[in-house]
Amino acid sequence: MLNNSSILLCDLGGTHARFARLMKQGTYDNFRKYRLNDFDSFEEIITRYLNDSMLQFDNTRFASARAAVDGRIQYKRHAGDPDYIIDFKALKDHFKWSELKVLNDLEAGTLGLPLLDASQTQTLLPATEKPWNAKRLLISVGTGIGHSGIHNTSVLETPGGHWLPITVTEEHQKLAAFLRDKKDSNFALIMEDFVSGHGLRDIAGFISGNDYNAMSPEIFLQDLQNHPEAVRLFFEFLGLYANTLTAVTGYYGGIYLTGGVIDNLVKHDLTDWNAFEAYYRPNMVQSVNHRLNGSAVQYVLDEELPLLGLTSL
Repeated sequence: MLNNSSILLCDLGGTHARFARLMKQGTYDNFRKYRLNDFDSFEEIITRYLNDSMLQFDNTRFASARAAVDGRIQYKRHAGDPDYIIDFKALKDHFKWSELKVLNDLEAGTLGLPLLDASQTQTLLPATEKPWNAKRLLISVGTGIGHSGIHNTSVLETPGGHWLPITVTEEHQKLAAFLRDKKDSNFALIMEDFVSGHGLRDIAGFISGNDYNAMSPEIFLQDLQNHPEAVRLFFEFLGLYANTLTAVTGYYGGIYLTGGVIDNLVKHDLTDWNAFEAYYRPNMVQSVNHRLNGSAVQYVLDEELPLLGLTSL
């Protein structure tokens, strides 16, 4: 039997690594966050955490935003400094851990959903009928878009928003043609091209005629205040995404939204939940309406959902 106090938790994102010590299911302590770019190797980051926390560990659990290939992740910097390799087997040997587990960060986050309490979520669209089932979905909108689901303790593994886009209106079709012209013709247009960080910028460009690719996030969000039609259009596609995902999976226990794009749009009051609901809960046959009306939409307030999920393994 493993001693929980000897288990290190790490959420390895694209920009930061977050560490904590497992206490029990749903609880961790000694939380710290470090920028990957500030270190020359991932071993150096872990050593820094061990020194800062004055803790030692026998085992570790990772949630990783990037898929490992043969147990290795190539971390690529953006500032011109040398890249480095995150090699999980080498880490295990170097720190003499007896066990190391690696999960996709969305799967880890999904495991955290049953552990959330009411203070850690905000209801965006309440259920107006009894939930059809207890199967819940997590949608994370950041640089790209990903999703997963949970039923009891079984986690739904998916490739995220890599499916062909669905367009409903003439405006949607014009946007699809606009995005198609911008994308490499060797690759299919996918829903992630609409519902993602780069998708939001492209939708704003479609509406305004401006090019937002080189604009800082702060200035872009400031300018987006002038283009509510872009916000509406983005949330229509987010609603379409959620509707399709719910219908295809049969997970009607609720939608949970998270991710950096959602966080920034909520923070800057750049949301249109009426547009979202129009495409998430369109008027359909009664049996489908019952299912969708029973599926609430929640915004996840807990910023460390993958770490929370790692406590449940």
